[in-house]
Amino acid sequence: MTTLTIQIPDAETELVKKVLEKFNVKIVSTDQKTPNKLTVKTIEDAKNGIGIDEPIKNIRSFLTSL
Repeated sequence: MTTLTIQIPDAETELVKKVLEKFNVKIVSTDQKTPNKLTVKTIEDAKNGIGIDEPIKNIRSFLTSL
């Protein structure tokens, strides 16, 4: 199997998708999800031990402490 990344004009997206579907091509979105500012701050606070007893060193010890 080969993975290809193609860039097409927005106006042609539906046409290209229909053609690819006829050939059983799997279309996968590669959009990276980015957390909002509050989530980023909460994660950083948790890593620094703010709001919890101590900084998070690894996920296993954090989960067992809950």
